[in-house]
Amino acid sequence: MRPITGITILGFRLGVIALALYWIALFLGTHWPAGIDVGPQLNDKVKHFSGYFGLAILCCYVTQSPGNDRRRSARRFLGVIIVLTVYASLDELTQAFSPGRHPDVLDALADVLGILTAVGLYNAARQIVRRFSSPPVSTEATES
Repeated sequence: MRPITGITILGFRLGVIALALYWIALFLGTHWPAGIDVGPQLNDKVKHFSGYFGLAILCCYVTQSPGNDRRRSARRFLGVIIVLTVYASLDELTQAFSPGRHPDVLDALADVLGILTAVGLYNAARQIVRRFSSPPVSTEATES
């Protein structure tokens, strides 16, 4: 069985396709005219947190690379945080152009908290998986 990271559709990795579709759905959901609620009845901040949590998890997954270079990983995670935080800010500002919508600083804060939580949990899970999937290091010295 091939790992999910290797599956492609029309030459695109499945993770990239999932990220693109999710991002489009998130954009549409945050710009849908007010009064038409198509999602579950949840607190608005929970929706923002959850939406950006999912987006950040997918971004971390899609941008992963093999190896254990901590600097490279730190730059990657910082890049995900910066790009998604800028996007979340622009997303909030552009809601002013949708009927019945308005930008909200608390929504943007919920977005950023979702991003930071997702990146932190993704990194922690990645470290745990690597620690337990690494082959044990032999401590015995070979004698001639």
